[in-house]
Amino acid sequence: MPDLNIAGNCSRSSWEGTEIASSVALPKEPSSALTRAREYCSRGLPWAGKGSLALLDQGLISGSNFLIGILLARWLVPEQYGAYALAFSIFLFAAGFHSALLLEPMSVFGPVSYGKCLSAYLGKLLGLHSALVLLLAALVGAGVAILHYSTLGRGLAAPLSGVCIATPTILFFWLCRRAAYVKLAPGLAAGGASAYCLAVISLLLAAKALGWLSGFAAFLIQAVAATAAGGLLLVFLRPRLASQFGPSGSEVVRQHWRYGRWAVGTQFVFWLSGNAYYVIVAAFVRMEDVAALRALQNFTLPFGQFLSALSLLVLPWASARFAAEGGQGFERRIQQVTLLFVGVASAYFAILVLFGGRIMAILYAGRYTGFTYLLPLVAAPVVILAASQGCTIAIQAMQFPADIFFAYTLAGVATIVAGVPLTRYGGLSGAAVGILISYLTFFVVISHRCRARIREPLPIGVQ
Repeated sequence: MPDLNIAGNCSRSSWEGTEIASSVALPKEPSSALTRAREYCSRGLPWAGKGSLALLDQGLISGSNFLIGILLARWLVPEQYGAYALAFSIFLFAAGFHSALLLEPMSVFGPVSYGKCLSAYLGKLLGLHSALVLLLAALVGAGVAILHYSTLGRGLAAPLSGVCIATPTILFFWLCRRAAYVKLAPGLAAGGASAYCLAVISLLLAAKALGWLSGFAAFLIQAVAATAAGGLLLVFLRPRLASQFGPSGSEVVRQHWRYGRWAVGTQFVFWLSGNAYYVIVAAFVRMEDVAALRALQNFTLPFGQFLSALSLLVLPWASARFAAEGGQGFERRIQQVTLLFVGVASAYFAILVLFGGRIMAILYAGRYTGFTYLLPLVAAPVVILAASQGCTIAIQAMQFPADIFFAYTLAGVATIVAGVPLTRYGGLSGAAVGILISYLTFFVVISHRCRARIREPLPIGVQ
């Protein structure tokens, strides 16, 4: 297997003829790649400060999304809110491909491969983003056109139209935020999140006052807020859209595809192991139960976004640390990260179990109180998710995305084998049990693969 120079080159690609999914290899001789990786691990603000800024950023984003979910559940009738929740799950399905092909590879390769030409690299990614989101929006639009002629789908057509409009702008904002993390500038991301949060709150209140609030309006609000916040970030990121310096577009496409082809499949099976339950519940139960599932998960989503915030910061660091040091000490560092995640998750789960019912009654104005008995079961996956996250980051940093694909594939199989019949015969309770089984399946598989990869006896650079 040929060696894989993770440093890349700002003027030409060093990746041709390699298979990222199969192995990762470092240069056999000391090079500027290792120097840049070591610098990346040590430069900038103390990590505690960076972590605080990352938490502020994600807190603002998750707070905005939490507010949207709570207010829509409080103000819309269950059928409308259920349609919004189902449309949002479809948006996440489409967004997963964007993340797989652009965002995740950028976090892995950006710090080391393009550390000296990030502005030019970001310019190339913005061009690829434009092409990809137009394709995704067109596919969602085709779904809207089909639903227009379906009696069962007419209630879903309006929210999906909102998805079609919002997809390009929301994903543009996500790209800019991720670029800020690649630059180890979570403060910049927090600034963009502040603008997004302010815009969302202002527009929500205006829509409510004017009587315009709906599932479609909710997506339109997010689109406008994302455009404003993403534009603000772009001013400070200063991408070079037509620079002759840096990688060519074809080089970036090839590199991202070699990594992202596994991540694309991963996003599908990831959606199947979690968000697909909205579709399953809608198919076998009622739209009101879809609304109830979303109302319950509104209290678990902030923790998932908290993990995403830390992962955005930890993944580039872990990638550079592995590049600079190889496997030495890497397992211990991942264990420390995992213990941190699990400790916070356990505290969060305890709060939901003890006070979740009261909080639901207050925030939803008495709606969905008949489903509070399911909250502990719906909240349990946050602990499993936290236990899995450290291993997921490690696998990404070691550049074995096929392992993550394999783990989510088995979790998706669990959804089909266990989740579908449980929902069919057990209703919303069965769906909650199915979700838990899917998360457990992923945890077992990813933990096993992570230990196996870290403890491989072969030296780095040899497959």
